[in-house]
Amino acid sequence: MDIQAEINWIHQEIDKVKDPTFVEKLKRLLLTTNSSNEATNVDYNIDIEKALESIQKGHFHTEDEAREISKKWGRK
Repeated sequence: MDIQAEINWIHQEIDKVKDPTFVEKLKRLLLTTNSSNEATNVDYNIDIEKALESIQKGHFHTEDEAREISKKWGRK
């Protein structure tokens, strides 16, 4: 297949996708593949949004807990 045929096939397959998680992953892949500064900023902002959501759900460690965890790094 030539490149345009490949692109057309990809378009057709994307139109069938209903999974929002897959769409998000594909979006991130395309952003990082384009390697623009904007993509880096978008990824950074997505990571921050996910971290804030996690904190709001109570998924975090106190400073003391984080210190104890970090003491174990590198130990087997």
